[in-house]
Amino acid sequence: MSKHRWTFFAVLAFLAALAFCANPASTKAVTPDEYVDLGFGFFPHYGLNTYTGTTGGQGNPANFPSSLFAPTDLDVDQWMAAAKDAGMTYVIAVAKHRYGWAAWDSAYTTYDIATSSVPNVDLVRMMADSAAQYGLKFAIYFNSDDRYHFPGGVTGNATYTAFAKNQLTELLTNYGEVIAIWFDHAKALTVAQANELKTHVKSIQPDTLVMFHDNDKFGITDVRLHELVQGDPPVGNAHPWEEAWTAYDAYWSWTDNEQPAAPWNDPEYVANRIRYYNKRFTSFAISIPPGPNGKISPAGIQLMKDIGSYLRWKQTDDRSTSITYSGTWADNTNSSYYKSTGRNSNQTNAYAEYTFTGTGVRLITKKAPAGGIFDVYIDGTKVTTFDSYASSNVFNVVAYETTSLSNGPHTIKMVVTGNKNPNASNNNCNIDLIEVSTNPPLPPASTIVDDTNSAITYSGSWSHVARASSYGGTISHSNTLNDYAEYTFTGKGVKLFTQKGPSAGKFDVYVDGVKVLTYDSYAASGQHQVLAYDNQSLGAGSHTIKVVVTHTKNPNSSNYHAHLDYIQVN
Repeated sequence: MSKHRWTFFAVLAFLAALAFCANPASTKAVTPDEYVDLGFGFFPHYGLNTYTGTTGGQGNPANFPSSLFAPTDLDVDQWMAAAKDAGMTYVIAVAKHRYGWAAWDSAYTTYDIATSSVPNVDLVRMMADSAAQYGLKFAIYFNSDDRYHFPGGVTGNATYTAFAKNQLTELLTNYGEVIAIWFDHAKALTVAQANELKTHVKSIQPDTLVMFHDNDKFGITDVRLHELVQGDPPVGNAHPWEEAWTAYDAYWSWTDNEQPAAPWNDPEYVANRIRYYNKRFTSFAISIPPGPNGKISPAGIQLMKDIGSYLRWKQTDDRSTSITYSGTWADNTNSSYYKSTGRNSNQTNAYAEYTFTGTGVRLITKKAPAGGIFDVYIDGTKVTTFDSYASSNVFNVVAYETTSLSNGPHTIKMVVTGNKNPNASNNNCNIDLIEVSTNPPLPPASTIVDDTNSAITYSGSWSHVARASSYGGTISHSNTLNDYAEYTFTGKGVKLFTQKGPSAGKFDVYVDGVKVLTYDSYAASGQHQVLAYDNQSLGAGSHTIKVVVTHTKNPNSSNYHAHLDYIQVN
């Protein structure tokens, strides 16, 4: 696509900025604290380096033409639906990474999606629209470095700063409300450059958060940013913070691996890490990247669905205005508290009351040598009496927890009784924070059918072997053309699990006699219990799933083996 003169587009961008500022879409904007309260975000790294096999800092971008970007089955709605299923509440779109390639049609460069193999695609537009469709707030990642346009570096470079401002104007005027700009590699910027970019962003969308990934810029960033390898925010952190990481071990983007890496392939581990960071006043964003076809792998989709099956707890600090206090309460600080704050009262009948909507609630307190006794009420009914005495200070104590409330509005109330343990030196009652959860919908009951199940019909020369890494310790495989495995079941949904590896080939999947998929099971190294097919929208009744060996393969594969590990029926 041809590019017009920059000056012409600069005028258009300026006019667009004026029009936007005349009618700012600020009703959905978030404060830094509210950004943290979003809790869990989707950070899909997808772009040109999905197709180069390199990270943003490797190689010369001049050797990576834009035409390498060539998705064959791009499905951004698949990403966003999975993010919603995972319980994510916002998405960070990678608009431009360090190699300088723009995922939108930028008037200021030809190194962008408009010169790719899909010139009519605007990836940023697709992500913004799909995020809105699925109710996810929309943020943009914009790398501070640019190794294609400024190979000599950007630090203190006024030409770069002007170029970045022009591209930011495009992003902030053409894609609706942007809750945040995520400046990665911000160490490449001087403080003066960072402040200039921040002022520019705010001049277009005043409520957009500007976040710099650089500890040296903690003083000017709206939200502090860390990758996991930089360490965790401290206990008692009171600064808005975001921690980011990837579920894949090789890099943030897809390289040659469609399987999340341990321990991030365990949904319970991920759910626990989300709460771990949320309890440190930190949101957590994770990259589960799409592959070269433009889709997230079945294993990635399954991980996201499974993450969504775990409880998500939302924190409310003791200083929140949504908590009603009656009586005399004293503020106190300690880095072991959530956000380093707590409140105490020893006045009989003093209370703290909080109304919430959800199915679960936790009251977090401190036990201490001067700790007293308080009652806890749910919806006006006393549910427990808690003795907060301990011989030494103990923080982050759950005084009361339930996850069995009906999904609706409820009230939790703690009331100082004025009583104490005989060993206590006072009757101080403490509130640190309240956590609320809503139970995720229960998944449909499922049945696992292992490959050794006699109800599966095998035709041809299948081998049935023991393999510790496969479900049930067994797997079946064949490389003979038209060999098949067939299973008839009653249900509404079915999943087929296989194995990928260097000698694996392609196979067809049929449901009720109709071919629904040709699956390439090649991978450079062995991957086990891999989801190859998932359909949960079958009508209730009897169905048949069939795997047929095609005796075709990926050019990199050394053989044609098709594997059946197990089938899951819902």
